Amino acid sequence: MKKNLVMILVVGFLGGIIGGITWLILFLLNHGIEIIWHVIPENLNLTVYPLVVCALGGVLVGLWEKRFGPYPRELSEIMAEVKSGQKIPYNNLHIIGVAALLPLIFGGSLGPEAGLSGIIVGLCFWFSDKLKFALSEVDEIAEIGMAATIGVIFNSPLFGFVNQIEDDGSVKKIPKNTKILLYFVGIIGGFGAFRFLSRTIGGGPGLGNFPGIETLGSNEWALVIPLALAGSLLGMGYFVFKSIVKKAIQPLKDKVVAKAIVAGAILGGVGMFLPYTMFSGEHQMTDLMTSWQSIGVGLLFVTAVVKLLITNVCLEMGWRGGHIFPVIFAGAAIGYAFAILLPIDPIFCVAVVAAALTGVILRKPLAVILLLLIMFPLDAIIPLVIGAVIGGAIPVPGFLGLDQTE
Repeated sequence: MKKNLVMILVVGFLGGIIGGITWLILFLLNHGIEIIWHVIPENLNLTVYPLVVCALGGVLVGLWEKRFGPYPRELSEIMAEVKSGQKIPYNNLHIIGVAALLPLIFGGSLGPEAGLSGIIVGLCFWFSDKLKFALSEVDEIAEIGMAATIGVIFNSPLFGFVNQIEDDGSVKKIPKNTKILLYFVGIIGGFGAFRFLSRTIGGGPGLGNFPGIETLGSNEWALVIPLALAGSLLGMGYFVFKSIVKKAIQPLKDKVVAKAIVAGAILGGVGMFLPYTMFSGEHQMTDLMTSWQSIGVGLLFVTAVVKLLITNVCLEMGWRGGHIFPVIFAGAAIGYAFAILLPIDPIFCVAVVAAALTGVILRKPLAVILLLLIMFPLDAIIPLVIGAVIGGAIPVPGFLGLDQTE
């Protein structure tokens, strides 16, 4: 009992540190974007500004990787190594921090979860090394820290918890019930610190909230399966694009700086005509919710599909980060496109399509449901479940030569 109490206090304290670091990184990110993409352009009249800035970003991203290596690593890689018992080094956290911020500040269609998880997991291993004299179980503290980080980033405590344990079958030192308690202590500690800093100083994620479903009748239920299948099929395009980009960049395979510059040029060039294809989509989601009808079917559909492509261009060409925020944005945009065409409630339509598309890519239906419930009203739970389950059940075609966890 005494040992459990000590572990609870340790994890709660660590959760608070995690929440503070997560807030700091997102605070720096938001201010960097504000300066580069709002303050500076106000004093310039440069039509090709996105192309110039993204190409410059490519130079910096490429040079940083050439000097220090490929950071940040993908979230799935970090999670797999932590769960297999491998130790993540913590002597390069400042390098990971800069590597995480550069592509995001310069407009990459990426989320912050990969870079933040790399920093936090390294910090957790440092913390556990310092405490080994007191607790033998602290090797598993990195998993708890990762859950807290993901929960804070996506503003969803349950998503952070379920995303960490949904496919975890490994043997652990800490008893299951105790570890579940520690997960929630760490996540609550992280949320407390993050919310306190966000409210007193500002900053933080902002995916926005969809309004409630106004109508729910026979039209909606008749189309729910076709919509889920359509969303899943479009989500499969993410893996198709990944395969195409992997093959297309073979001539530049070892040219780190050139790859990053080309990716920046593509990102900025496309962004001049389709601005929503840039950035994570997190802050643009609110704009999408209010202007989807005026954007139109064609532009919504093209934006969503191209965003899935651009995200893969960034990831495969050295602009490293996460893919969850861009995927959710693409799913919402395609859902709204279908809502214009079909005589059904738009929020119902977006819920089904976004859940199916995200479910195909993340492969974790329960985590997808809990994540999207932060944005969608509770009355969208059934369409979210149907979309996420159908999307998560569809396998990635073997001919693409990709692992389903990629």
